[in-house]
Amino acid sequence: MTIPELIAEPRTATKAASTAGTSAVPSDVKFKPKYPTEAHSHPYLKGNFYPVFEETVGDNGIECEVIGVIPESLRGSQYIRTGPNSLHIPEGTGAFHYFDGDGMHHGVYFDAGPDHNGPIRPRYMNRYARTELFHKANKQQKEMLVSLSLLLINTKSLFTRVMDMAKVGMRLAFNGVVNVSTANTALAFVGTRLLALQEAGVPYETSVPSLDTVGEWYFEEPGQKRSRKLIPNSESCTAHPKYDPKTGETVFFSWRLLGAHIIYNVVNDEGKRVVWEQSIPGFPSATMAHDFAITDNYTIIFKVPFTFEPVKNTRRGKPFMAFDEREPAKFAVFPRHFNPKKGDKVKWFETPACHMFHTANAWEEKDENGNTVAVCFTACRSERFVADLTLWSPGEDGYSGGKTTEEYNTQYVAPGSGDYAHQDPDATYLSVFRLDFKTMETQVTTLSTMATEFPIINFDWYMRPELRYVYGAKVTPSAPGQGARSNGVVKMDTRAVMERKRQLLEQGVELKNVGGHGKWELGAEALKEVEDEFTQVHMFGGAYHGNEALFVRSKPRADGKPLEEDEGHVLVYVYDESQLENGLVAHPDRQVTELWIFDAKKMSQADEPVAKVKIPRRVPYGFHGLLVTKEQIQKSQEAHAARTSKAKK
Repeated sequence: MTIPELIAEPRTATKAASTAGTSAVPSDVKFKPKYPTEAHSHPYLKGNFYPVFEETVGDNGIECEVIGVIPESLRGSQYIRTGPNSLHIPEGTGAFHYFDGDGMHHGVYFDAGPDHNGPIRPRYMNRYARTELFHKANKQQKEMLVSLSLLLINTKSLFTRVMDMAKVGMRLAFNGVVNVSTANTALAFVGTRLLALQEAGVPYETSVPSLDTVGEWYFEEPGQKRSRKLIPNSESCTAHPKYDPKTGETVFFSWRLLGAHIIYNVVNDEGKRVVWEQSIPGFPSATMAHDFAITDNYTIIFKVPFTFEPVKNTRRGKPFMAFDEREPAKFAVFPRHFNPKKGDKVKWFETPACHMFHTANAWEEKDENGNTVAVCFTACRSERFVADLTLWSPGEDGYSGGKTTEEYNTQYVAPGSGDYAHQDPDATYLSVFRLDFKTMETQVTTLSTMATEFPIINFDWYMRPELRYVYGAKVTPSAPGQGARSNGVVKMDTRAVMERKRQLLEQGVELKNVGGHGKWELGAEALKEVEDEFTQVHMFGGAYHGNEALFVRSKPRADGKPLEEDEGHVLVYVYDESQLENGLVAHPDRQVTELWIFDAKKMSQADEPVAKVKIPRRVPYGFHGLLVTKEQIQKSQEAHAARTSKAKK
């Protein structure tokens, strides 16, 4: 049976050539997990947050039904997204956190077909990341790490918490575990390698399109052999390394619990270490720095007041790792090739306490002489470390945490006027931060009244001040006892907001200044007017939910003219929760997840996806993904084959 050609109406459903393909619990998993007969009590173990334990069998994956027409720009590429997928589920109200768990990669490979000219055949495949923790936990048939929740909750005595951590330290030492990465957070393509990342440890190279784990790689230079450091977390990489398309450099940092707390690195396009393990001064304690930003000449690392300071936080009656609303958020700005021995200094900027998980874009402002007068970046800003994501505490009556009932019922002010004290403290609003080199002010302007996360851009336009569009996962407040997830995708026009701000200033209109901190804000009404005119929102509808979206540019034009910024497509996994029964995946073998593909120019509610890929498997909610191009897949396969051949010799 062959796939009929996709030349009909775009809404035509096209069945897969074959639904052949199976999934099974991997043979190397000694601990055999079971699906529950009733929903778990933890909000991040209910419904589609619950792990899947099967992998697709073989390297060919499972062919998927297509509704519509898959864009040619995806031919031969693979969209991959990762996330936590723990084999070890706590019983009762055992400690658990959304960020816990072994990494699992889910990929849709857009098979080009034998002649690279026929119908594109999407095939789904998934794999556990075979990390050191994965192997050792399977051997011992027990979890190796302490749950992150034990650092974020305060329900146990200080002695008990210290003993829990000490036991884990001894378990890691006894089993010889050095790399504590679960590879469950994000993916990056560096040189010829696809890397699976989690900021506690060393990246894991992953083969494409099979998604098999190749092994550890810590940016070794060509021909260099790595000697592993024996202390866990002494070598690590942020989950969000930055790639400069102009220079080919990859920039990353790590935050560490011991010693120098922020370590900074730059690797060039030939794989050589330009800056290596450079300590950044001004971080006296371990600060959770998840993401950062780079411009053409500068790097910006965040020092938000969310720190691992067990003694200080215990004295305050807080968990070992806690947010301190009394402390400002600070931003370290320094030259990309930072070298203190040559006189390079760190410039420090600050705002009132806030938190940021993810950035979107960053750029420099120049004067008429070409001198940098400010650096700017866009990020999703919240007034505290988001409660609904992290503060779920085990107790006698189940799990609690997140917003209090009083907070949940509060009517918060709309963002845009600088009244930060009365905004929803957990809502993440896309904002632009302008760090002025002359005045040393940090000027914050809110860019959207809608809470969004996982901001994504056309990365060909990264570091360009003229970039307009940021695509985000629309986040609505979680009901008590539910995990946070997205119910739509938003296309935000950031330049439209800044242009309206410029017009208001030229007209002599005073910008809003509520509480003394919002003097760079448009005001909630003006911001909403711009949003209504320029922002596109597509709500998934029904019981559909999803997570991060991804922008993929279109194929180059035949006439050679450059593509417009939003000429491309937006991809997002969505899951229909009507397949659940009382929060339980009642029929694990009859689940469907869909990959929706939108024309990025048409993202309004009236615009349907140009294609929907129906995956006959459940893809749990997760974190970050990327598209590996056809050319990158070929480069990766050739380089891996060459390295393997050389190693055998």
